[in-house]
Amino acid sequence: MNLKQEVYNVLKQLKDYGELDNLVIDSIDASKGDFCLPCFSLAKIMRKSPMMIADDIANSLNINGTTIEKIESVAGYVNFFLNKAKISESVLNNFNISRNQPNGKVVCIDYCSVNLAKYMHIGHLKNSFLGESLARLFENFGYKVVRINYIGDYGTPYGKIIAGIQMWGNDDDINTRGIDALQEYYVKFCAAEAEDENLQQLARDLSKKIEDKDSEIYPIYQKVIEIARKEAERLLDILGLHFDSWKGEASYANDVNKVVDMLDQKGLISISQGATIVDLSKFDMPPCLVKRSDGASIYASRDIAAAIDRYNDYKFDKMLYLTAVEQKLHFAQFFKVLELAGMPFSSGLEHISYGRFSLPNGKISSRRGKQAVLVDLIDYVLDKANDVIKNRTFNIENPKDVALKVAKGVLSFNALNIERNKDAIFDIERAFSFEGETAPYMQYTYTRVMSILRKAQGLNLDNIISDYSCLDQIQAFELIKMCCNLNNTLKLALDKRDPSIVLKYCMEMCKTLNKYYTVCKILDDNLPQVKAKLQLICLVKNVLSVAFNIICLETMEEM
Repeated sequence: MNLKQEVYNVLKQLKDYGELDNLVIDSIDASKGDFCLPCFSLAKIMRKSPMMIADDIANSLNINGTTIEKIESVAGYVNFFLNKAKISESVLNNFNISRNQPNGKVVCIDYCSVNLAKYMHIGHLKNSFLGESLARLFENFGYKVVRINYIGDYGTPYGKIIAGIQMWGNDDDINTRGIDALQEYYVKFCAAEAEDENLQQLARDLSKKIEDKDSEIYPIYQKVIEIARKEAERLLDILGLHFDSWKGEASYANDVNKVVDMLDQKGLISISQGATIVDLSKFDMPPCLVKRSDGASIYASRDIAAAIDRYNDYKFDKMLYLTAVEQKLHFAQFFKVLELAGMPFSSGLEHISYGRFSLPNGKISSRRGKQAVLVDLIDYVLDKANDVIKNRTFNIENPKDVALKVAKGVLSFNALNIERNKDAIFDIERAFSFEGETAPYMQYTYTRVMSILRKAQGLNLDNIISDYSCLDQIQAFELIKMCCNLNNTLKLALDKRDPSIVLKYCMEMCKTLNKYYTVCKILDDNLPQVKAKLQLICLVKNVLSVAFNIICLETMEEM
């Protein structure tokens, strides 16, 4: 139910003021109305003061037979008060939460993008939860979503790892320590490379041998990829994130010549210092490098090949790429190349960038010798969540399951809490508080709802007629209004590609719900009113379930 529509319907009585719907806004102070119409922008048109215009409008409107209970003119504003009991009854008996029907459209979302040559880090946390939340938003609006983890499984870093294995490694160490051994060789080689320039060429030569599927080097590379991918899958499984495709850069290396030939046929190819490029100077961009001077593939050419392949496989309507803002130029370049090449899907390509996400300096010391490695962060958060749950003052039936949901909630909440394009610091100590704006606060609010509904199960309310007059309190009606705003909130978050909008919506609903508890006892002796209040609580629970799911926040029966 669109509650603003109730105001719009009344405003249709006015013939001399033009279209007023776009001027109606939510009231900041609910005690001064549910919605208001500021009249200041009408002053020039009407050649009257805003106060006189507001008086005229308020006196002209007939609200008999409507859901508007009262209209007031105050200091240039027309304030509209809804009939709370009547609206509440209508909403609680007719509200239907359902996902949109399939719309026949496909959106591919490229996120997480694990570089298997390196440890996953805190940036992957931001990227992965942002991508998953957007995937759930698109699914809510009827899209078929293809989740793509475009792994970094190619290039010079693998030459460095293999060089490290050849110089210092052995099978026993690799089989025993897995990803930690591989990363140690990589770090050790990078340090040695800084002292010996010849090692840089060795890494390049080995990466070229990988590309050529050299009989000695390629099997080593395959083992490196297998070990690194299993570790990435393990971590993502803990976070509850799963993908439809793990097809990486290596899958497209052999398609680079086809890409270059296609671009050449379109008259787009130039040679610069032995490298193959597309000149983008007329678009105020540097040239797009599609092939190195030694004939090896490069990021842009593999991305072009991947985009073409994905369109052939999925016939997507939209293809979203999630990366940090630093890669903005790269995507602008290869999007433009595909547009110039006349690819029919080029208009559906979209780069979703986000700000930096980091820990405070010195937080979470890593046994791996660097900060913000994802495995260390996950281990730390799981330990912290277990400690928090262990210290709760009452018994919890499944403490390990609850601790895991709390830990995942802390991670997803802090990855999505700040507006997408802003930098954010993950305050990991404060994140576990049950007070303030945190994931545990929101999850605990939900468990309070479940507790009330459990306590109400013994009541015999089947033949009781609800008395909705008890929902005229400001906090109760604010909950009604928020529930009605669910779909608009999800649509805004989708349009802006920003799940933080949904998270803030959930937080405000939890705050309002907790305020409601303080002013209203839900279960008392007045059964008609109890039934109405339980209807409200049940609706809030269902709305929070939908919104929590969008932001990857799991619900619990107890906490």
